[in-house]
Amino acid sequence: MARRSRSRTEGLLGFLQTRGVQRGIFGSSRAWFWIAIGAWALRRVRRVVGSEPELVFRGEIKPGQAIRIDHTTEVYGTSKR
Repeated sequence: MARRSRSRTEGLLGFLQTRGVQRGIFGSSRAWFWIAIGAWALRRVRRVVGSEPELVFRGEIKPGQAIRIDHTTEVYGTSKR
């Protein structure tokens, strides 16, 4: 299974969330606890809003070729089989 590439923002929020849990919950630092809560909330809002489009295909189209663009709604929390 291919690993999904993450944006810089998503990577930073993931890092802050993980570090916040490690130092805030397990390390009893209030500041890191609130950073973890904020990062978690921002990640959820970004997922719901869909703020960053994902590049699916990049290529060259030659004369006579056609391209079809479709959009499907993303449903989070379900697995594709």
